[in-house]
Amino acid sequence: MRVYEPTNHSTVCNKFKAYSAPKNEGERLAALKQLQIIDSAPEEEFDDIVELVAQICDTPISIIAFLDKKRWWVKAKFGVDTIEIPRELVFFENHSQEDNLTIVTDTHADERFHNNPLVTGKPRIRFFVALPLKTEEGLTVGHLCVMDHKERTLSTKQLAALRTLGRQCEKLLKLRLHRLKEQDDKSISARKEAIFHNGFDAVVVTNSRGVILQLNEKAETIFGWTTEDAIGKCFHDTIIAERFREEHWKKIKQYEQTGEEEILNRTIEISAICKDNVEIDIALGISSSTVKGELFFICFIRDITDRKLIRSKLDKQKEFYESILNKIPTDIAVFDPQHKYLFVNPGAIKNEELRKYIIGKDDFEYAEFRNRDKSIAEMRREKFLEVKNSKKEIRWEDSLKDADGNTITHLRRLFPVLDEEGELTMVIGFGIDITDITERKLMEEKQTVLVNQLSSQNKQLVDFCNIVSHNLRAPLVNMSMLVKFIEESDDAAEQKVMITMLNPVIENLHTTFNELVESIQIKHDLEIESENIVLDDCLKRTIEGLELEIKASEAVIEVDFEAAPVIHYPPKYLYSIFHNLISNALKYQSPARKPIIKLKTKKVNGNIIFSVNDNGLGIDMAKNKHNFFKIGKVFHRNPNAKGFGLYMTKTQVDAMGGTIWVDSTPDVGSTFFIEFKNQI
Repeated sequence: MRVYEPTNHSTVCNKFKAYSAPKNEGERLAALKQLQIIDSAPEEEFDDIVELVAQICDTPISIIAFLDKKRWWVKAKFGVDTIEIPRELVFFENHSQEDNLTIVTDTHADERFHNNPLVTGKPRIRFFVALPLKTEEGLTVGHLCVMDHKERTLSTKQLAALRTLGRQCEKLLKLRLHRLKEQDDKSISARKEAIFHNGFDAVVVTNSRGVILQLNEKAETIFGWTTEDAIGKCFHDTIIAERFREEHWKKIKQYEQTGEEEILNRTIEISAICKDNVEIDIALGISSSTVKGELFFICFIRDITDRKLIRSKLDKQKEFYESILNKIPTDIAVFDPQHKYLFVNPGAIKNEELRKYIIGKDDFEYAEFRNRDKSIAEMRREKFLEVKNSKKEIRWEDSLKDADGNTITHLRRLFPVLDEEGELTMVIGFGIDITDITERKLMEEKQTVLVNQLSSQNKQLVDFCNIVSHNLRAPLVNMSMLVKFIEESDDAAEQKVMITMLNPVIENLHTTFNELVESIQIKHDLEIESENIVLDDCLKRTIEGLELEIKASEAVIEVDFEAAPVIHYPPKYLYSIFHNLISNALKYQSPARKPIIKLKTKKVNGNIIFSVNDNGLGIDMAKNKHNFFKIGKVFHRNPNAKGFGLYMTKTQVDAMGGTIWVDSTPDVGSTFFIEFKNQI
């Protein structure tokens, strides 16, 4: 078998006028359904008719087809093998007609059909005649058709024969319907008896106009009407509460006119009225049936007043318990077995709109909605699955930032709730704010840091003593000798000269002492404040301080701060770092070339890496890899080298939790790297 399927169906439908349903489509489809002919087996009587009509009309194609809701189904055929055609492709609306005949003499010349796939493709229809096949009620259920591949007409005798054979088809349909009705009568009666006398629900039968035809004992019990009193009354006026009547009747008529089953085959909850005007709540389901060509509605009704009362009480209890839970400052959330939120109290989410939003959603959807890191949702899903799989309570701690940037730590607990068979029904989560405890932990951590600092500072003091003995001994000896010479000299002019020589020694001693003290004090400054510093401004200040050295050396400074133009850091530390690294690049420049100093930043995992590259003397890494940042360590002979700059820079970087390292090659140059942490 082959079913016709046009290519690019959506495009095709826009090129020609498609068939549209008649106003009585609901009744027509009901009549067709009653015939039970769609998808039925071939029958000799219909096959004989299509063969005979093709011979009489001298056409290569003849079919008998029935129009269903979405297709034109072929019952009998001659000259084609198609068994069905999409309904929107048929030729029946707004065509030239003679006595209900649809006649198209030349589809190519008719702008309505020349683009139809049945014309442009197989079976390439050029000539077409269709005779409607109607029921006794005048409802068109199918067609007897002849077709040709060329332009032509039918004679008067051929048209008369076509009508005669059409009437024969209608007689066959009538006979078919009669046989089906005889077969169904007994079973219908039996079913009706079972429904009416043994049904648990109330049953009311109405005609298409809503008039009550019959009701069972359960309906009499629920509504107080006897069968004799109810018959002849309108269902929606007698049973349906007044405020729902208009909408109910509108949907009944909609089905009758269009066949749309919005009101059928489903259960709705609605209010009904009893004979004594007492209003009750009912569950109403409606189905349709066609008997002897007449449409009926069967209404199945269940009194749910008690159930709604119980539901109302449960709702009130729910409101009562939720009101209590909503007043508890503890975080409380309830999840279904799929980790969807069923309830969350203000202790967990203060914003009422967000509490409403999260119901029925999970942590991943909430994180996306709030534009938050989904790692928290992943962690909570992992915890939920642990409870779901183990069916045991678990506890853990987690920390989050609040709207003000403060860290809030909670002790979390998840409890599984199981049914009688041990299956998970829900999970209840609790969260207790333990920030005060956390603050105590932070104090303990701070004490640990202080201990480490004291250890480091003790080492610094040892270094300090060593550098004092090395760097201050010579100035002090010079001062002692000059003072002795001054005391021994009687020449005032000579004494004045020696006093003048004493001033630079004292100044050098003062500078050295200040630098040593500053390096020791860096790690004592625990509360130093950080700010957002524009690196271009910091560089400008540094260049102004080193202007003479830069001009004298003709140094070139290249800058690339595009990736990270701002750093959050203590200003005095950052200015010092810039000054020390750039001044070192100038101080240790190669005599063979002009200095080129390159400054650059880049972002890596929320941190900023700042680099300073030069083409100077470089450093022997193998020889000095453990001595780069030690106090008093110098790598080249330079009258101004004291070994404080890199030590000071390392101390300032360490104090803020950063990292500094160097990559260097002798006579090629050096690159110093500093990683500034937490720069998001």
